[in-house]
Amino acid sequence: MDIRKRKTVILIWLFNVALGLIILPLLIRPRSIVAWWILVAKGALLLAVAIVAAATIHWAASIRRLWLARRALFRGNYERALQQMDKVKAVAGYEFRAVILILAGRPQEAEAIIAKLGSEARDPMERARRLTILAELLMDQGRWEQAKEALAEAIRNDAGVGSPCVGLADWYLLQGLEPQRASDLVDQANNAPGIAALKLSVRESTLAFRSATKALALARLGRHRESESAIAEAFRLADVKHVPGMAHLHWRAGLTFAAIGQRSKAREHAQEASAIDPHGKYGKLAAGWLDEDVRIVS
Repeated sequence: MDIRKRKTVILIWLFNVALGLIILPLLIRPRSIVAWWILVAKGALLLAVAIVAAATIHWAASIRRLWLARRALFRGNYERALQQMDKVKAVAGYEFRAVILILAGRPQEAEAIIAKLGSEARDPMERARRLTILAELLMDQGRWEQAKEALAEAIRNDAGVGSPCVGLADWYLLQGLEPQRASDLVDQANNAPGIAALKLSVRESTLAFRSATKALALARLGRHRESESAIAEAFRLADVKHVPGMAHLHWRAGLTFAAIGQRSKAREHAQEASAIDPHGKYGKLAAGWLDEDVRIVS
């Protein structure tokens, strides 16, 4: 059910309850109006306790499902992660479901969720985050102009960790355009005010992906030594237990070494990405790149 419709239903229900409390004593004529309201107060207290208990149980169950979904995603088990998210109805749950679908290589399904959430977002930071996610799935479908428009709006709204700038850097690099502009955008993102406030593990993971993006830009600029150093730094910072993240880095490293001209290293990284995450977005991209490379060599 739509969040706004759910709020309307709750308000109608509360209005009916209030109306009933006013009309009911007129119909049953209790011995004392004071006794009636004491009875109502006791009933309301018991109901409140029951509602709080039920809400707490529901909240705990949702938190556990989110934890199980995250664990499944970390392991590259996308179907298991989606099964857990089917039971989570919070708005944050819908957004996380879209992220899972993107990493599973299912951008059309993710778009149906994130486009709606983006249009409903009122907070600028929230809107920037969702527009950045939307841009990624649009790029996955080759809808470059729409992706650029989403990123431009996200950059205007962002005052956090600079993710829209990295998204725009990707926009250039994945089309083989303006590597210097892409490199500058990554630097701009790394100087965003929210980076320092991130939890250490999250900050290192974020910087790992950005270092890999920077490496590809440097490779395209012919700065090969700096590029290789950036890739090494990306793997140093990465969480090796995060299957989609490691597949992403290996796929990015494959593109980087291909740009440098080290074809054998590029193939090694692509094979690793395909092997560790065969059902995910980056494993599939790497497998496709390997097939294309075979056709070119043959």
